[in-house]
Amino acid sequence: MADYHSPTIVRPDIPRSAMTLLEHRLLIGMFSHEGAENAVYFFAEEYVNDLLHLDLPEVHRLLEDDPFPDSYAVTVVRDHLRKLDPAEGELALDMSVIGYEGIFQDIVKRCDGLDDIEVVAAWTCTKMRPDGFGGMATLITADAIETMSTASFLDDARHRLKAGGQAAA
Repeated sequence: MADYHSPTIVRPDIPRSAMTLLEHRLLIGMFSHEGAENAVYFFAEEYVNDLLHLDLPEVHRLLEDDPFPDSYAVTVVRDHLRKLDPAEGELALDMSVIGYEGIFQDIVKRCDGLDDIEVVAAWTCTKMRPDGFGGMATLITADAIETMSTASFLDDARHRLKAGGQAAA
């Protein structure tokens, strides 16, 4: 059996003051992290955790204290709370669908010290499988989010080289 891994890093370290309590809680649920006083380095040694289980009283407290009621994180959490069965004791968030990009984008928008945030991931496998290797990079600015995988790069390069070869012929 092959094990697939996606070690990931986030650059630069994120100023703690740039994150709301809710954003910080979501990000530390998805990523491993180091540092906590002034800035946080987010990373994932094997993969980014894409399923978060949050205690409802904690979620409500974080929402009440959030200074940005229209932020991506608040909007997503409130939307999921509306759909939640009142008998549930926790909120489950599928971050593979929700994503972290919108959270990081809000942080860039608010933080004068950040022009952008980079998320770089390697895709590896414990067996030499053709679908088990590659990677991706995401650049997040206040105005845009751009992602390219190694497969996308290769497709783009093939297209450019083919178009260039036809133009020369």
